[in-house]
Amino acid sequence: MTQAEFARRIGISTMMLKLIEQCRRPLTDRVKDAIHLVTGIDPASWSKKRLQSTLGHPFNHGSYKWWQMVCQDENESAPKRVLNDRVKALELIGNLMQKEKKGVLWEHEFRQFILKTVQHYHLAKPLAALKREIEQSGEKWPEEAFAAPKTAGFKASIASAALKSGN
Repeated sequence: MTQAEFARRIGISTMMLKLIEQCRRPLTDRVKDAIHLVTGIDPASWSKKRLQSTLGHPFNHGSYKWWQMVCQDENESAPKRVLNDRVKALELIGNLMQKEKKGVLWEHEFRQFILKTVQHYHLAKPLAALKREIEQSGEKWPEEAFAAPKTAGFKASIASAALKSGN
């Protein structure tokens, strides 16, 4: 793949990738994780003379092809296997945050998570189409969940919650 394709796949700009290669920008943990997920290179081997594949072999074209097969299965089969578990896990965390009275913080972080996910996977257009489809069917679109977090509103909601709880 080209440098531009690789940068896109790991979620950074081509310029940022060039700066990292030139040691002018640090390699963040998020970028390291993305490189690992895309290539299968074991991060523990990055400081060694020979790169190792997470699959337990020296990293080369063959181990990269094997890694692509593993990733394809993980991307196609795994979500189908665990989709209900993921939805249930989010529900349980949401309920626990509400029970523990941490809902204000949860709301802000949830909106940040949604915004980052939409941006990272370039979902703005498909999401807009889905919104139109849902609204045309008469269902309610969860507008607040998709609203971008606003720092001032977030701070005001924290202050309001603190005043209500007497803290």
